[in-house]
Amino acid sequence: MSRARVRTNRFRLTAAVTVALAATAAGTLATPTASAASATPATAAASAAPAAVRDVAPFPAGGTLLSAGPTGFLAKAGTTATPYFWTGYDGTVTPLPGSRYYGAAGTDTIVRAEENGTYTLYDMGTGAEPVVITTPGTLAGVVGSTLVTTDGDGIHLVHRAGDEIVCRAVTGLPGPSRVETFGEGTFTAVTGGGALLSLVDVATASAVATVESDNSVLGFEAVAGSPTHLTWYDYTPADDGGHFHVLDRTTGTSRILPEGVGGRPPALSKDWLALLNTSRASGRPLLLHSLKDGRNLRVLDRADEVKVAADGTFLVRGNLARQDGIYRVSVGDDGAPRAELVADGGRLADLTVTRQAVPSVLDFDEEDDWATVVFGFNHSVSITFTLTHTATGRQRTFGYSTGSQPEYRFTLNSDGGWWDPADYSGAYTWTMTAKETENVGPGVERTGSLVLKRPFLPRDYDANGSPDVLVRDSAGGLAAYDTKELRHMLAGDELAPTTLGTGWNTYTLMAAPGDLGGSAADDVVGRDRDGVLWLHRGEGQTLLPRTKVGGGWQVYNKITAGSDLNGDGRGDLLATDTSGVLWFYAATGDADAPFKPRKKVGGGWGVYNLLTAPGNIAGATGGDLLARDTSGTLWMYLGKGDGTFTARRRVGGGWQQFSHLTAFGDKNGDGRRDLHAIGPSGSRSYHATGSVDRPFGTPETLHLRSDTTFKTVF
Repeated sequence: MSRARVRTNRFRLTAAVTVALAATAAGTLATPTASAASATPATAAASAAPAAVRDVAPFPAGGTLLSAGPTGFLAKAGTTATPYFWTGYDGTVTPLPGSRYYGAAGTDTIVRAEENGTYTLYDMGTGAEPVVITTPGTLAGVVGSTLVTTDGDGIHLVHRAGDEIVCRAVTGLPGPSRVETFGEGTFTAVTGGGALLSLVDVATASAVATVESDNSVLGFEAVAGSPTHLTWYDYTPADDGGHFHVLDRTTGTSRILPEGVGGRPPALSKDWLALLNTSRASGRPLLLHSLKDGRNLRVLDRADEVKVAADGTFLVRGNLARQDGIYRVSVGDDGAPRAELVADGGRLADLTVTRQAVPSVLDFDEEDDWATVVFGFNHSVSITFTLTHTATGRQRTFGYSTGSQPEYRFTLNSDGGWWDPADYSGAYTWTMTAKETENVGPGVERTGSLVLKRPFLPRDYDANGSPDVLVRDSAGGLAAYDTKELRHMLAGDELAPTTLGTGWNTYTLMAAPGDLGGSAADDVVGRDRDGVLWLHRGEGQTLLPRTKVGGGWQVYNKITAGSDLNGDGRGDLLATDTSGVLWFYAATGDADAPFKPRKKVGGGWGVYNLLTAPGNIAGATGGDLLARDTSGTLWMYLGKGDGTFTARRRVGGGWQQFSHLTAFGDKNGDGRRDLHAIGPSGSRSYHATGSVDRPFGTPETLHLRSDTTFKTVF
């Protein structure tokens, strides 16, 4: 055979590095070269130390490793008419004419395929005369000097014996099969829809082992075979995942590899299974699993392709200590894995930020406002972006993986997304941390600040653009629960309310009348045990210290607030006294004297044990009132717009199951508040319809239960 040996530009560099990974048990791969054998093992896990200096060939970016033999390897790069080349371990590169080549695992044999069914076999190690074989069928691959072809009659093995071309049909397969992967002296075949996997021995042209998939729908993945073992990855529905299996042909037994040992198509030698781990958290390392004693050795920081080389060694495209290229991997007699660089792919650049776009001010004037944050990198990364609210310390973290496109982009919505609570108004600091997903190396961090601005929204006590439920717990703590979070929470979810203060158990009655003093934040009133009514004005995410409204409020047993009953744009207050009379307190807009003198609405209200002012829910002139009687029937009073109401209308029965009724939020965007009914056995949300005859639509379940924690809800 005549072939040109082209010596490329060489580089003087470290060509053999070793890695010691706590290997103590027996089980070795042969060490093929003096440079690898004499390498000094490192003392720390996943560390690399220079051991020898020699000339190696370059390996092009984007190149693909196809096969490996004792003296070199077959690879492909680019899309030209002649993309194939052979690289010797002595540093020489031989371009290969033609557009299609195959390599035989563990040998120096390569096959050039022609369009007319002619195949030329070259021994790249010895330079022997090429062997030409013309045969029908489709070439699937090559094992040693034997072609594996397929046609309508099955799988055939074709080789030349002197002047004769010998064709053997593969026997022992359970049915029509397709060829999967190739190994030393073997190949694997899958039958039918993927339910059966067979290992075929080329010497005997027969299937010597067949296994069945745990899931015939998905079939087999990550298959590899050798003269002694068969391995495959199988999805197991019952485990909601899958496992790597290894069959020992000598004993006929199979076992499942430990959890965490997995990846993409592996390679098998006599004693070791080489796995390309797909865990991004670990940098996609190369793992060697001992078929003798079950040890797992981590060798390379990243591995993209692995092939059986010769004498039990592997050839791997990947990187170690950020040196990219082709590595020959072995395990020495001391049990330590070794990685020898045989083709140089260049040193990986350190991770850097190539683009940063974080707004300094977020103006969320409308419900659907949004802003985009962008970070770009020179490598694929996993990234976290954390916003910390300066005033409260509340954090929100976004996690993301950039995948093959190393740019991270996410949107901050004014409403926080369709179920997430939105972010608070005010000053923030942010922290971005990124770590490579494809390689091992130092991460990067960036920090900064921004300000989020929102307009005033009624009942938005935490200033996050969404109305809140106020809850006083049994310990006297007052907290704001985001209504969007309540609506979309699932059973078992943990809520994260905004704490507004402690010591609120000094009050026996509480209500949320709205903004009483023109401060662009809603307020809270509470009556203490002495009958004094106090006002807490709202400011951002807090409530200010109380100011006295007046005494004499001990005559009341129920108060409710928030409906605009007289049409002046301010929320008013209603109270029932112990004799059953309902009184109306109109808001003034002056925080120093927040209510006008009371006006009598009427008597007979002692039949009710629960009141709530939902605003205008049925389309009448003013704000409305809901009242539940002692039998559990809910009644609606339509506001006339002057602080009085029309005759009551029956809403329905069965409301005794709820301990709290409160109205806020507007899920369907019709301008009317929704009603939330909260009880110890379950809770519901009702949206207002605007209809007098049927004021509420079909309820939705709230995964919230009132217990001793929810002492007061308003």
